Order: sequence, then C-alpha cells, then structure tokens
Amino acid sequence: MFFVIACSIIVACKPGVPKGIIKPGKMEDILFDIHVADGMVQNNPTAANNIEYNRTLYRLGVLKKYNVTQAEFDSSMVYYSRHSDRLHEIYEGVAEKLNKKALSLGASAADVKRYGTITADGDTANVWLGERSILLMSRPPYNSYSFTIVADSAYRKGDRMILNFDSNFIMQDGSRDGVVMLAVKFGNDSTATKSMHFSGTRHQTLEVMDNRHLGVKEVKGFFYLNSPAHMQNSTSLRLASIYNIRLVRFHERSTSSSAGTNNNNNNSAMPAERKDSVATHPKDSFANNGRH
Repeated sequence: MFFVIACSIIVACKPGVPKGIIKPGKMEDILFDIHVADGMVQNNPTAANNIEYNRTLYRLGVLKKYNVTQAEFDSSMVYYSRHSDRLHEIYEGVAEKLNKKALSLGASAADVKRYGTITADGDTANVWLGERSILLMSRPPYNSYSFTIVADSAYRKGDRMILNFDSNFIMQDGSRDGVVMLAVKFGNDSTATKSMHFSGTRHQTLEVMDNRHLGVKEVKGFFYLNSPAHMQNSTSLRLASIYNIRLVRFHERSTSSSAGTNNNNNNSAMPAERKDSVATHPKDSFANNGRH
C-alpha cells in the first residue's frame, strides 16, 4: 500500500507543460522545420529583395503544417524561454536533426565530417573544448558565452586558428544581431583579434593566424546576442541558436627534403590533414550552466 501511494505521488508530481503549450517533441519538430525554412529563404535568390516577408511566409507554412497558430507558437516559445533547461533540451534535439539533414544533403557532409569529428592530435585538429551548441537569449547572463583554451605542446609556431559555426535567430521584434570574437595570445604576449557581426541562417567563419611564428599561448573569445538595453528585460522572444561549433587548428605545412623535391623556399600555410586524426566526436550538447 505504501509503495502504491509513493508511486502515485511521484507520477502526480512529474513535471509537464501547462495546457495550451506545445509539447516538447512537437516543438522540436517545428523548430527544426523553421530552421530549414529560414535556410531556404536565406539561400533563395528570388527572396533576397524581401527576406523578412519571405521568412514570415515560410514560417507560417511550417505552423500550418503542424496545425499550430502563431499565437500558440509565440506563447509556447515564451514559456520555454522562461524554462531554459527545457528549451536547451529541445534545441539539443534540433541541432542533432540539423546535423543529420546536412549529411543527407551531401554537399554539407564534407564540412560536417571533416571538422566535426577530428580529434586534437593531428596536423588538423578540432581543439574546441566548450559546448558544441549554445542558445543565447536577450537577458543577461544568458546573452553571452565565453571560452578560454590554453595551448599545450601540440601547438606549433605558425598555427592557424579557424572558428566556424552555424547560426539562426528566432525574434519577435528587434534586429538579428550576433557578435563573435576570436583572440589569440602569442608567445611574446601580443594578441591578435578578429570579430564580426552575424545574422540570419548561415555558416560563419572567423580566422586568426600566427603570421610572425611567435607560437600560440592562449585562445579566447565569446559569442554575444546584441540587444538594446530596453529589450534585455523585455518579455519579447529573442533567441540566437549557435551550433556545430568548431575551433580548428591548422599546423603550417612543413617542407621535406626526403620527398624528392626542393621546396625549401615554399613556406606554404595550407593545412595538412592526417588520416589518423579522425575519430568520433562526443554527442552535441547545449550550454545550460556551462557559461564561463
């Protein structure tokens, strides 16, 4: 009798979403289709003249597919944005589906496999240590994600660091404006930085190179969702999804006299990949409490 009562209490207390809120599984499917639709708009030349109109049109088509109104979707997103742990779980599933979609398209498979699965041991190495996927919101501290990577003996003089990722935004109002910064500290304590603004659904790349062959001591940077001060405490939905994050370190290609050719005057900085650097990458996850 005690066991039955205890089980009943556990079941009764199991958290669920309120009535009228889209269930997590269905919300994951809707958000995945919205990301795909946004990508179609972004890469459609005929939609370039009026991207916002076409983005709204495509998203309404997604909601119609799932028999969901705009009001139901908006209220559900507001609910999940207030329960960030659940929203991160949903977007973890979205990111996994987007990866599978990219692989199924073939054209994107080379990039996903090349940079998403290499380890930190080869001449071409993915040295990213943070979350592979993060979700930024307009209100602090959830509007930024910073990272620091201390170089080890595997780094060499002349290394090239390339930060690449995919992005998408879901906004009820305001502009889509994300900021990313990559800073590399060299052996003489000088620092080279690159930053850029990004918006829309697309692949993003940022690069810093050790041109003076000083050696890399540390790599730092951040992602930031830029929102006006008056909107940081607003109840309006403002989300930036950043996924497939990779920080790829390329060793400078060294010349070899044993190759039978004299290339001593050719200091090529093109990356040299090794087959033994390929391994399975851990499963993607979204940053929840992983901000540093």
